[in-house]
Amino acid sequence: MVRPLLPKEEGDEVRPDLDDRLDTKAGKRRCVSSACTPCRKRKSKCDGGKPSCSTCTAVYQTECDYDVDSDHRRKGALKKDIADLQERNDNLTTIIASLGGSSESDVILLGQRIRSDERLEVIAASLRRTNSTWTLSAAGTPEADLADVLGQPSLIQCDETRQYRHTSGLGIVPTVSAPALQAGNNSESWTTVTQDTEFVGHLLGLYFSWQHPFYAVLSKECFLHDMSRGQRKYCSPVLVNALLAAACCYSDRPEARAEPDRPVTAGNHFFLEAKRLLDREDHSCMTTVQALSVLSVREASCGRESSGYRLIGRAMRMSVEMGLHRTLPSQVLDLFTPTEIEVRRITFWGCFSLDTSWAIGVGRISQLPTAAINLGPVTIVDQIESTAWRPFVDDGGDGPVADQHENINQLLLSFSELSKVVNDLLFMFYAPAERFTSRKLLDFYSRYERWERDLPPCLSLADKPTAHVINLHMYYHTVVLHLFRPFLRVGLHDSTAQPREVCRQSTERISDLVEMYRTLYGFRRVCIVMTHCILSAMIIHLLSLPSPSAARLLIQAAQALRDQSVAHEHAARCLRIVAALAEKWGILVPEAVDHICQAAVAEHDSTSSPPILGVAPSNGSSMPPDPNSDPGLGEMDLPSVAPAMPTEFPCPGEMFGQPFTPPGISLVVDYDFWPMETMAAVAD
Repeated sequence: MVRPLLPKEEGDEVRPDLDDRLDTKAGKRRCVSSACTPCRKRKSKCDGGKPSCSTCTAVYQTECDYDVDSDHRRKGALKKDIADLQERNDNLTTIIASLGGSSESDVILLGQRIRSDERLEVIAASLRRTNSTWTLSAAGTPEADLADVLGQPSLIQCDETRQYRHTSGLGIVPTVSAPALQAGNNSESWTTVTQDTEFVGHLLGLYFSWQHPFYAVLSKECFLHDMSRGQRKYCSPVLVNALLAAACCYSDRPEARAEPDRPVTAGNHFFLEAKRLLDREDHSCMTTVQALSVLSVREASCGRESSGYRLIGRAMRMSVEMGLHRTLPSQVLDLFTPTEIEVRRITFWGCFSLDTSWAIGVGRISQLPTAAINLGPVTIVDQIESTAWRPFVDDGGDGPVADQHENINQLLLSFSELSKVVNDLLFMFYAPAERFTSRKLLDFYSRYERWERDLPPCLSLADKPTAHVINLHMYYHTVVLHLFRPFLRVGLHDSTAQPREVCRQSTERISDLVEMYRTLYGFRRVCIVMTHCILSAMIIHLLSLPSPSAARLLIQAAQALRDQSVAHEHAARCLRIVAALAEKWGILVPEAVDHICQAAVAEHDSTSSPPILGVAPSNGSSMPPDPNSDPGLGEMDLPSVAPAMPTEFPCPGEMFGQPFTPPGISLVVDYDFWPMETMAAVAD
């Protein structure tokens, strides 16, 4: 039962102090965001009063102060932290940019300042003061558009470009090209040398099987399409004659020779026709760049390095004139189809890779440094990559190896990436801007190794690789050999890569690849690059005599060059080079090598007498011993002591051209290395 409440009596009042307490409890307690410094240290409650809290004033009677920056949860402190980080980031950016754009000596000085614990803001401020500052004109003004207008490409009547940079101004008015030669609508009109279309097809089959996959300076699909229809965008008479001239060295037909009874005249008639057209057609276009590149390879095959070097130089200069080395600017990009843009890429990267191999073959800098190139890589199209490659032979059939994917653009992509490293190395060798140190040597070696690791599986040596894949690997080991060959007597501390060991491994790999190529395809049809690779390996074999393994590999290499001399006169010249080096250094070579060299000289140069070399006693065989049939190969009868080298050649590097000034080699010389101890001591 609920008891009723009594009514409020009148005059009964609530006490005021109770009302005050109820009002205080009902109100929300004020939140203090930051306590004063003394209260925080005492861990006492603080009311946050400003300028002094009541706890410090009334209770502890101490001074009161607030440290706003100590609390990083406050907006003011966060803003200050962000500003500090931004300033630090700007300072670091300035320092890193200076490291990338400074000379070797400036980088060393800057590193010393950093190691001395100098404040980063002080270093960055001094770098900003020493660097030039740039101010930009307003957009749309003549000053702002000056460089773009003067540097834009010029489009001539045949839809080809001419690249003029801002110092020229020639690109403002379109160029008028010279009248081009006209072609008909069938393959007979492309050349006046022959009207046999079957023979033309035979030569093109040889070219696209043995040379084009490695030195791809044109698009085969576009070329054949235009040639069959009489169109001149991707085909021209000079290009057709250049291809036929280069292919004749792979053919045994009498009509492939200007004089049917003389194999050394193979392709001369097509070469003269191409040269006549080049002299008559004063016109820079993509097919002319391609023709010059192909002709340069043909001249190298004939042993005319000077003529070939001029041709590839002309091709590179023409490609630079046309701007093939740079991405098309937006002003003319819409005027080109995707196919035209891709053919431009293929042409330039093919010419660039060919020029780089020319440069390392003749020991000179490349025509164009990689820093001047602003062009994307070739595009990998599965339909093109899966095209079947067949080892085309003289009777029109195929070789013994089954059809394989050509992977031509993938090989060109990898070849061009390797050529970039070789290009940088050649400029470091023959046009050094800085001292060459052991660190730079090992950096280049690391770049080479990284390139090999990144090769796609389709370019591996597994199963039965194509001829051009073998050539690519052989070229790789050759450029590694050339990286370390000037330092054969040098030992590198704190490194597992020693020049003499790397050179030995490279020569062995080259020999293995040459033997693989012989087993799969024979030596009648090889790309010209193989002759240079074999020559490079033979020189190391020569220096390693009287080692039995070096003697065996030297005989194999000499026989390979003699077999290849049927197609390439340059192979016979390589044998003469080896003979000259052996004679100059007084090295006794195996008797089989002497016989091979004399036979090659007699076959290719009837006007000169072959050199008489000092020979070591041997088993009398002109062929390399078979390890399987001769278990005692290691007991070959060779000189037990290598003869001393002439004192005027203390180091092989001097024979091949020493690219470094003496102060630039901060490396350690190892005087105990065999067989290099047979040479005279290195001069101080």
